[in-house]
Amino acid sequence: MADGRVRVETDGLLRRRRLAVLLRAPLVVPHYIVLSIWTALVVPAVAIAWIALLIEGRLPSFLHRFLGAFLRYEGQVTAWFDLLSTSYPHPLHTREHPIRVELPDRPLQPRLVTLFRLPLALPAVILASAFGVVLTIASVAAWFVALVLGRTTAGLQELGTFCLRYQLETQAYVTLLTFAYPRLAPPEVTTARE
Repeated sequence: MADGRVRVETDGLLRRRRLAVLLRAPLVVPHYIVLSIWTALVVPAVAIAWIALLIEGRLPSFLHRFLGAFLRYEGQVTAWFDLLSTSYPHPLHTREHPIRVELPDRPLQPRLVTLFRLPLALPAVILASAFGVVLTIASVAAWFVALVLGRTTAGLQELGTFCLRYQLETQAYVTLLTFAYPRLAPPEVTTARE
């Protein structure tokens, strides 16, 4: 990925099983426990990554894999809970899921931007929090629609995916996985020309 941006792709399926929709809250609890434990490990990993980036200008590969797996898993749990996905997430198989989070390969990152990453990220973090509220409202609406119709709507799916993508781009920027500042415009989709 030349632009260094995170890409989020969904399978676009709108059908939802009513029983799975009804039981979302209790079924997501084990994932939130796993995410809490993983988050406790991510905080020191980001601190180590920050120092490594200042010294080397690139994330060590083991930190890139660890932080990338966390970002994918968190995105998949959020997508499942907020009715953007029908597939139950699995913490050990983050690449095998309908919600695909593609990260740039360990890009060289400007050291000066890395030094001031947290203050630079503050506006994006605030906007990502606002999008979190929008995502919650959209997921509540999708919950009622899915219980009645057995499916969600394309509009709710697109809105939720947009909010999730921005949140994941912001988190990738904060956790030093990318130097690309989060943008409201989705990444350009490139297609192979024949």
